[in-house]
Amino acid sequence: MKETITERVSKDPFASLLEIEINEIAEGKANVTLIAKENMLNFHGAVNGGVIFSLADVAFAIASNSYGQTAVGIHVTINYMKAAMLGDTMTATAEEVSKNPKLGLYRMTVLNQEGELIATAEGMVYRKKEQFA
Repeated sequence: MKETITERVSKDPFASLLEIEINEIAEGKANVTLIAKENMLNFHGAVNGGVIFSLADVAFAIASNSYGQTAVGIHVTINYMKAAMLGDTMTATAEEVSKNPKLGLYRMTVLNQEGELIATAEGMVYRKKEQFA
């Protein structure tokens, strides 16, 4: 299963654009990393919130699809706690909180290289009947 998801993410144009790297995949869990580049900054000189959200979202997508059943996000909320800056290495972890045949709830955290909390998020998926693995 890990290889299937890794292959799918490697073919994801948006994750590739951000150069997101997968560190860990387990059932209901994922950990991914991104290094903040100049083209990811906003006009304040900090990493754009959309980049941080996207990193958390990729971890969420991997964790929720880790069983081989198609899962699609239906709701995500995010709280930004600290600015990320140029050159920061951000790591997002997604962990399953609850899973049933139709829905799944996940919590995501984004930390910088110092272990400081950049953002927290929570997401819900709808589980389709289709299996992809």
